[in-house]
Amino acid sequence: MARPTPEDHFNIEVLKLMLQLAWSDGQIDVQEVGTILGAAHSWGVPELEIATLKKALEGSAPPPAPDLALLRDRPDEVFEAARALIASDGRLQAAEAEMLEELRVILSPGR
Repeated sequence: MARPTPEDHFNIEVLKLMLQLAWSDGQIDVQEVGTILGAAHSWGVPELEIATLKKALEGSAPPPAPDLALLRDRPDEVFEAARALIASDGRLQAAEAEMLEELRVILSPGR
């Protein structure tokens, strides 16, 4: 098995963040699941990592915490993924908006 690249690590952390965001309103819908798994597959995330994500998507495991320090290096890409996830179900829940604003503060330069 190939060793994960820095790009793999970044993509996995973005997916973890997307999971946190998807669960922020206390539920996850089929569109959010499709967006997260679609991103995982298109980014070439290893199947072992996808299996871990699926457990969190099903609610049988808590969503893993993302490495925000790693995500801080590329905030534009992180926000793009977060916005795609939020748009996937066609509605912005208050909890999602709040988490997105918290993310903006956390990932802003100088933190």
